[in-house]
Amino acid sequence: MNEQLAEQSGPRFVHVEAQADHLESLARGKPVTALAELIWNALDADADRVRISVEDNELGSPTAIEIADNGNGITMGEAERAFGNLGGSWKRDRRLTPRAKKKMHGRDGKGRFKAFALGHDVIWDTVYLTEDDRPFHYVIRGNATRLQDFEIGVAVPAPAGKTRGTRVRISKVIEPLGVFSHDGSAVRQLAELFALYLRNYPSTDILFRGQRIDPKSVQKSHDTVDIPPVRASDGTEIRAKLDIVEWSFSKKERRICLCDNEGFALHEVEAGIRPGSEFNFTAYLRSDYISGLHNDNLLALEELNADLRRLIEDARDALRAHFRRRKAETAGELVQQWKDEGVYPFAGEAMDSVEKARREVFDICALNVHQYIDSFREGPSKDRQFTLRMLKAALDENPESLKRILTDVLDMPKERQTELADLLQYTTLSAIIEASKMVTDRLQFLAGLHELLFQPDLKQSLKERTQLHRMLEGETWIFGEEYLLTNSDENLNTVLRKQLEKLRPTDRKPKKQAPVVRDDGSEGVIDLLLAREVPAYAKTRREFLVVELKRPSQRIDLEVKAQVESYALAVASDERFDKQNTYWTFLAVSNEMTDDAARTVRQQGKAIGFFHDEPQLKIGLATWSEILGASRARLEAFRQKLDYTATKDDGIALLHTKYSQYMPKASREGGDEGFRSAV
Repeated sequence: MNEQLAEQSGPRFVHVEAQADHLESLARGKPVTALAELIWNALDADADRVRISVEDNELGSPTAIEIADNGNGITMGEAERAFGNLGGSWKRDRRLTPRAKKKMHGRDGKGRFKAFALGHDVIWDTVYLTEDDRPFHYVIRGNATRLQDFEIGVAVPAPAGKTRGTRVRISKVIEPLGVFSHDGSAVRQLAELFALYLRNYPSTDILFRGQRIDPKSVQKSHDTVDIPPVRASDGTEIRAKLDIVEWSFSKKERRICLCDNEGFALHEVEAGIRPGSEFNFTAYLRSDYISGLHNDNLLALEELNADLRRLIEDARDALRAHFRRRKAETAGELVQQWKDEGVYPFAGEAMDSVEKARREVFDICALNVHQYIDSFREGPSKDRQFTLRMLKAALDENPESLKRILTDVLDMPKERQTELADLLQYTTLSAIIEASKMVTDRLQFLAGLHELLFQPDLKQSLKERTQLHRMLEGETWIFGEEYLLTNSDENLNTVLRKQLEKLRPTDRKPKKQAPVVRDDGSEGVIDLLLAREVPAYAKTRREFLVVELKRPSQRIDLEVKAQVESYALAVASDERFDKQNTYWTFLAVSNEMTDDAARTVRQQGKAIGFFHDEPQLKIGLATWSEILGASRARLEAFRQKLDYTATKDDGIALLHTKYSQYMPKASREGGDEGFRSAV
C-alpha cells in the first residue's frame, strides 16, 4: 500500500459531502480558540512539542502563522478519512494516543476547519512513518473559498533531515490578528486554555513566538474541590470535580469551562459570580457526564438540560464558598499585617462571642477599604491608623444602622444579591445611595409643594417672590432636567448685560447698556431665568426659559398673559441679542387659569400650552398641576423600582428641613405640629 502511494503520478482531490454553510460555521471562531484547536490536533497526534511561529509585516501585524509539531504525522489513509469525510477522524475509535498514551481531545475531525478562521490558504506539510519505519512526506492544501475540497499530494520518501511531524502553514491572514502580535494576549489565553492539560502532562512543551506556555507562571493558586453528587432525572448519579485556577493577570471574562474528566474544555458558560475585582479566575468543571453530552452534541444546550443546569449551579455554589474562604484568609493576613504595623484598633484577643462578631464585622469593612482605596494601601502608616480608628468609631456609634443594612442585604434573593454585586463593579454603593436619595427627595418635594400650593390656608399666605421663588431656586429640575438656574429676580437689563458678555466675549469693557423696557416704559423684572448651552458647529446654541411665578391665590388671566407677553417681546425685539443662536421660552405659572386665558394656549397649529410659537421665541401659560404632573411622570419609573410613595408628611418634613425660613408663617407656628394642624 505504501509503495503504491509513493509511485502515484499526481495529486488527488477529495470532496467533503457537507453543506457549505455548515462548513463555513466550522471555519469561524475567536483567533486564540481556533489556534487552540490546531494545537489539540498536534497533541492528539502524540506530539510532545508544539511550536507556533508568526510572521509579521513592517508594521508588526501578523501575516502568516505556522504550527509545527513532532507528532506522528498524517498517513495517507488517515488523510483520506480526515479530509474526505466530515466526522471521519481517525481519532473516533481511540481514547489514548498511540505512543505516549495521553488522553485525546478531538474525535470528530472538525478541528482542521478552524485553520480557515485564521487565514485564507492552509497547507499541511506532514512526514509519517510507514509500517517498516520509512519516512514519507507529502502536503495537503485547502483554501477558504472551497472548504469542501482538499488537494492531497503525492507521498514520496522524505528528504534527509526531515523528521516525523506536521507543519501547518496559514497564510493570507483574513483580518488583523492583534492578539498574536508581540504585545498581544495570546500567551496568557493559551495558558488558560491548556492549564489542566499541561498540569497533567508537564513534559509537553507548547511555544508561542519562542515563549513557553507555562500556566504555573501566571497562576496564583490551583485548588480542586469535589462537587456533591447530583441525582439525574434518569436516576443515575452525576459526579464531578471543580478545578479553580486563580490568575496573576487581570481577566475580563470569568468562565466555567465544561470539561471531560481529564480537563479538556468542551464548552464554556459564564461564571455567574462576582467575588470581587481582586480575584481573576477560571473554573474547570470536570465530569464524564459532560463528555457524554458533548459526544451527543447536547452540551451547548445547557439551558434545556435540567441536570446540567443543576450541576453548573452546584459548581457556582462551590465557587462562592471557595472565595468566601479566600476572602477570610486575605482578611486574616491583613489583620496580622496591621497588628505588626501597630495600626489595628483592637488590642488582645476577643473575650466573648459578641466581641468576636464585632471584630469580624470590622475586618470585613476594613478589607473593603483596603481593596478599593489606593491611598489607604499605599499611604503612610499614620493615615491607615487614623482611617481604621474612624471606621471602628463609626461601627461602634451606629450599630443599629449597620445591622439594618446587613440584614437587608442578607435577606435579598440570590439574584438580587448578584445584581447588586454586578452593579458595584461599575459604580459605588455611595453613588447608588446618592442617586436613590435624589429620587426620594424629589418625590417628597413634589408632595410638600403640592400641599403648599393647594392647601387652602397655606396658598392664601404663600408669597411668590420671597417664599415660593426662593424654594424653587434650588429645585429648578421641576421645569426640566436640561436647565440650570443662571439668574434670579434681577432686572431684565442686567440679565441682558450678562448674556451680552457671553455672546460678545471680545468686548472687554462693554458700554453701559440702556435698560430694556416694555411698551409702557417700565423695566422688566423676571422671577427665574433658567438656561442651557447646546454645543453646535461654529457657535454654541443657548436656550433660556424665563418663568414668571404667580402666588397660588392669583389666577392666570388675560392681564397676566399680557404681562409675560410684554416681557417676551421686549427681549425678542432687543438688538443686543444674537438672533441666530439664542432661543427663548417665556412661561407664566400659577395654580389656576381663567377660561379666556386657557383658550389662548389651546390653539390649533400651536404646541399645547403656548399662545405664541415661532422658531426662536415661545410664550406660554401653565398651571402647577400640569408642571407637577410632568415632573412625577419623569420620576415614575424610578419610583416604581424604589417601591416608594412620598406621603404628605414626608413632603412636609423635607420642606421644613431644607426651606424652613421660606415657609409661610402659618406653617412655622408651633414647628411641625403647627404645620400639620394647618394642613
